Amino acid sequence: MDSNRFNKIKTLNDLKLEKARLRYEVLVAEGRMMENFQSIESLFTLPSILSRIKFGFEVAYNVYEKIRDFSGHFGFWRKKKKRKKEAESYAGA
Repeated sequence: MDSNRFNKIKTLNDLKLEKARLRYEVLVAEGRMMENFQSIESLFTLPSILSRIKFGFEVAYNVYEKIRDFSGHFGFWRKKKKRKKEAESYAGA
């Protein structure tokens, strides 16, 4: 609390008002702390952890697909090698 507030207290009524203001500030601060604790607690629930893991797998799979698509666009000039067995089966037929 700053010293300006102390200087403004002249009467008993001013003291009561300042005390009520401080109580209100404490209640607001406690409410904010409880909200923060509850949000932290919700991070460590099983559904929350599973959804974050699922999201991580989705992101990894999307990155894999993008890389595969990207490499497929640049690999069109490469000829695909035939297997020897397939070549022999065509030769025998």
